[in-house]
Amino acid sequence: MQKQTLSQIKKALQELSKKGWIKSNRSHNTGIGKTLEDYLGITENNIALPDFGVMELKSQRLNTLSMMTLFTKSPEGITNTEIRKRFGYPDPEFPKIKILHQTISYGKRNGMGFQATVDEKQGKLLILKKGKLLGYYSLAFLRKKAIEKIGDGLILVRAVTKKIHGHEYFHYRDAYILKEIDPTKFLAHSKYDIRLGVYHTGKNAGKPHDHGSAFRLTEKSLPLLFKIQKKIL
Repeated sequence: MQKQTLSQIKKALQELSKKGWIKSNRSHNTGIGKTLEDYLGITENNIALPDFGVMELKSQRLNTLSMMTLFTKSPEGITNTEIRKRFGYPDPEFPKIKILHQTISYGKRNGMGFQATVDEKQGKLLILKKGKLLGYYSLAFLRKKAIEKIGDGLILVRAVTKKIHGHEYFHYRDAYILKEIDPTKFLAHSKYDIRLGVYHTGKNAGKPHDHGSAFRLTEKSLPLLFKIQKKIL
């Protein structure tokens, strides 16, 4: 683990940003992180910062539309099998099998009457169908799973990208210190997907396929999940 002061990190990032466009050191999707680490002289992405503790260095493309899955899990109080049975509709190719694909946003009903809301008094995220409780997730559980996926302390460095003659280039534009994930913000900045389908090919064709109930968010909305957001570039 490397120890640095906040002023050292800020100075290094400012110097990197002033360099403008930098050719990626790696051809794969991980090039943005590897290039950042190489230019900062960082050999491991855990950095100990005074007053903030251990922070994970993370990089991100500013122009990305990519979605990241935080985790998949059925809600408490009801199984996905029961949800499929009660609310599913026949698959066009295998009508004997019910399927259900729903995206649920925070605070408003979708076309089938599903919605989600936070009950801070109970410490739960509630999944509702036409106002009636279907299942729930504890906010403590959501926070735990988010920390497992993205960490509870990040130095997030973002860059715009472009391609020149098939090579990706980065211009690192801004950076934030992010601390203390707030699970009450999950649905405000993410989507809750129910994905209960059917296999259409292979040996399992015609059998139910449970993709899981997933919390997904756009990568660019990641900073909005944190209580502490300190801009350092």
